[in-house]
Parts: sequence; structure tokens; C-alpha cells
Amino acid sequence: MATIDINKVADEILKYESEFKEGGFVVKHMKDAKSDPMVAIKSVLDRLTDMYDLEREDIGPLSEEIFKRINCK
Repeated sequence: MATIDINKVADEILKYESEFKEGGFVVKHMKDAKSDPMVAIKSVLDRLTDMYDLEREDIGPLSEEIFKRINCK
């Protein structure tokens, strides 16, 4: 079970982190189909664990939520 409010953290990350904006690492990987988008998302979230106080068990559900939101744009 996630230890954070997934929606709130996803909102913050998508609003403030350049990797998830147009031209950023994750969006570019998704558009270019360079690799599995979930790997790119998890890689970025792994680097953000301290900043957003994320636990290991938060990464999976948060990655899925962010993927859904980016994919629906």
C-alpha cells in the first residue's frame, strides 16, 4: 500500500519537474518509443525519492498514475 497521496504527488511532479514536461526526458522517450516508458518514469522517480519523501513501495503506483496522465494528453 502506498504511503503517500498518489494524486497529490503526481500533480506536484507533473507541475514542477522538467523531465515530465514537453521535451523532457520521459515525454521524449515516450514519443520516440526509445524504451519502455515505465522504465523512464521509474528512473526519474527514483532520483526524486528524497525530494518528495517517496518510499520504494510508492514508486510503482506513482509511476502508473503519471503514465496514465501523460498518455492521456
